[in-house]
Amino acid sequence: MQITIDVPPPLAGQSATDLVARVRLLLVVDEVRAGRLTRAAGAAALGMSLDDFLIEAGAHGLLAIDYDVEDLRRELATIATDRR
Repeated sequence: MQITIDVPPPLAGQSATDLVARVRLLLVVDEVRAGRLTRAAGAAALGMSLDDFLIEAGAHGLLAIDYDVEDLRRELATIATDRR
């Protein structure tokens, strides 16, 4: 699918290739953040290794691991109980 957009004047001085790469990355990062793509699927969609995707996505605030804090607390409590 191709989409045509108007690029705002402050960004118009950048190369089309650079802008396309950034838009694709940010779209995929947004889809992963929203839960519509996995990190692995996002990497594949961009033709990147998972490691490279996680590094690039991390620069845009997407954490490499999506782990709920409450789940972690429960697991730590279980571990502490099991050790007794």
